Amino acid sequence: MEKKSSRKEDLESAKKWAYENLLNKTVYHKDIHDYINFNKAGIDHLIFAKTYDQKIKMIYSAVELIKRSRLFAIEKDKRERKDTKAILKFVSIWQDEGHEYFVYIIVRETVQGKYYYDHNIIKQKP
Repeated sequence: MEKKSSRKEDLESAKKWAYENLLNKTVYHKDIHDYINFNKAGIDHLIFAKTYDQKIKMIYSAVELIKRSRLFAIEKDKRERKDTKAILKFVSIWQDEGHEYFVYIIVRETVQGKYYYDHNIIKQKP
Protein backbone atom coordinates (compact mmCIF):
# COMPACT_ATOMS: atom_id res chain seq x y z
CA MET A 1 0.00 0.00 0.00
CA GLU A 2 1.34 3.41 -1.03
CA LYS A 3 1.90 5.88 1.80
CA LYS A 4 0.24 9.27 1.34
CA SER A 5 2.69 12.14 1.61
CA SER A 6 2.26 14.78 4.28
CA ARG A 7 1.77 18.47 3.60
CA LYS A 8 5.31 19.06 4.89
CA GLU A 9 6.71 16.56 2.36
CA ASP A 10 4.59 18.08 -0.44
CA LEU A 11 5.83 21.53 0.51
CA GLU A 12 9.48 20.40 0.51
CA SER A 13 9.04 18.79 -2.92
CA ALA A 14 7.37 21.95 -4.28
CA LYS A 15 10.13 24.14 -2.82
CA LYS A 16 12.85 21.98 -4.38
CA TRP A 17 11.04 21.99 -7.74
CA ALA A 18 10.51 25.78 -7.62
CA TYR A 19 14.18 26.49 -6.84
CA GLU A 20 15.28 24.21 -9.68
CA ASN A 21 12.68 25.32 -12.26
CA LEU A 22 11.60 28.87 -11.41
CA LEU A 23 14.51 30.61 -9.70
CA ASN A 24 15.96 33.30 -12.01
CA LYS A 25 13.53 32.30 -14.78
CA THR A 26 11.78 34.97 -16.82
CA VAL A 27 8.36 34.70 -18.44
CA TYR A 28 7.24 37.05 -21.20
CA HIS A 29 3.83 38.61 -20.62
CA LYS A 30 1.96 40.02 -23.61
CA ASP A 31 -0.06 42.58 -21.62
CA ILE A 32 3.02 44.43 -20.35
CA HIS A 33 5.27 43.62 -23.34
CA ASP A 34 8.05 42.64 -20.96
CA TYR A 35 9.38 39.82 -18.82
CA ILE A 36 8.34 38.85 -15.30
CA ASN A 37 11.23 37.54 -13.22
CA PHE A 38 11.15 34.88 -10.51
CA ASN A 39 13.55 35.60 -7.68
CA LYS A 40 14.13 33.83 -4.36
CA ALA A 41 11.99 36.28 -2.37
CA GLY A 42 9.00 35.80 -4.69
CA ILE A 43 9.35 32.01 -4.68
CA ASP A 44 9.68 31.93 -0.88
CA HIS A 45 6.57 34.07 -0.54
CA LEU A 46 4.69 31.80 -2.93
CA ILE A 47 5.70 28.70 -0.98
CA PHE A 48 5.56 29.84 2.62
CA ALA A 49 2.87 32.54 2.85
CA LYS A 50 -0.49 31.03 3.82
CA THR A 51 0.31 27.57 2.50
CA TYR A 52 -2.53 25.17 1.70
CA ASP A 53 -2.91 22.14 -0.56
CA GLN A 54 -4.14 23.93 -3.70
CA LYS A 55 -1.40 26.52 -3.44
CA ILE A 56 1.27 23.81 -3.20
CA LYS A 57 -0.14 22.05 -6.28
CA MET A 58 -0.45 25.31 -8.19
CA ILE A 59 3.30 26.02 -7.92
CA TYR A 60 3.93 23.51 -10.69
CA SER A 61 1.69 25.56 -13.02
CA ALA A 62 3.13 28.98 -12.15
CA VAL A 63 4.73 29.68 -15.53
CA GLU A 64 1.64 28.69 -17.53
CA LEU A 65 -0.61 30.66 -15.18
CA ILE A 66 1.47 33.78 -15.73
CA LYS A 67 1.50 33.30 -19.50
CA ARG A 68 -2.31 32.88 -19.59
CA SER A 69 -3.10 35.61 -17.10
CA ARG A 70 -4.57 38.99 -17.96
CA LEU A 71 -3.55 42.30 -16.43
CA PHE A 72 -6.51 43.89 -14.65
CA ALA A 73 -5.02 46.56 -12.38
CA ILE A 74 -1.95 48.70 -11.83
CA GLU A 75 -1.76 50.27 -8.39
CA LYS A 76 0.52 52.31 -6.22
CA ASP A 77 2.51 50.27 -3.68
CA LYS A 78 0.55 50.44 -0.42
CA ARG A 79 3.74 49.68 1.51
CA GLU A 80 5.49 52.63 -0.19
CA ARG A 81 8.74 50.76 -0.80
CA LYS A 82 11.37 53.07 -2.29
CA ASP A 83 12.42 50.51 -4.91
CA THR A 84 8.84 49.82 -6.10
CA LYS A 85 7.24 51.88 -8.85
CA ALA A 86 3.91 49.99 -9.08
CA ILE A 87 2.01 46.83 -8.20
CA LEU A 88 0.50 44.96 -11.14
CA LYS A 89 -2.38 42.55 -10.64
CA PHE A 90 -3.15 39.75 -13.06
CA VAL A 91 -5.87 37.09 -13.02
CA SER A 92 -5.85 33.57 -14.42
CA ILE A 93 -7.94 30.43 -14.01
CA TRP A 94 -6.56 27.17 -12.64
CA GLN A 95 -8.29 23.80 -12.33
CA ASP A 96 -7.69 21.18 -9.64
CA GLU A 97 -9.68 18.03 -9.00
CA GLY A 98 -12.72 19.25 -10.92
CA HIS A 99 -12.81 22.68 -9.30
CA GLU A 100 -11.94 25.98 -10.96
CA TYR A 101 -10.05 28.69 -9.10
CA PHE A 102 -9.28 32.32 -9.84
CA VAL A 103 -5.57 32.91 -9.34
CA TYR A 104 -4.66 36.52 -8.66
CA ILE A 105 -1.00 37.07 -9.44
CA ILE A 106 0.80 40.04 -7.92
CA VAL A 107 3.86 41.46 -9.71
CA ARG A 108 6.06 44.26 -8.45
CA GLU A 109 7.52 46.77 -10.91
CA THR A 110 10.77 48.29 -9.68
CA VAL A 111 11.88 51.86 -10.30
CA GLN A 112 14.44 50.36 -12.72
CA GLY A 113 11.56 48.99 -14.82
CA LYS A 114 11.99 45.30 -13.93
CA TYR A 115 9.00 43.11 -13.07
CA TYR A 116 9.21 40.58 -10.24
CA TYR A 117 6.73 37.90 -9.33
CA ASP A 118 5.61 38.66 -5.78
CA HIS A 119 2.83 36.27 -4.76
CA ASN A 120 -0.62 34.96 -5.61
CA ILE A 121 -4.04 34.49 -4.09
CA ILE A 122 -6.31 31.58 -5.00
CA LYS A 123 -10.11 31.79 -4.74
CA GLN A 124 -12.55 29.10 -5.82
CA LYS A 125 -14.91 30.17 -8.58
CA PRO A 126 -18.54 30.35 -7.45
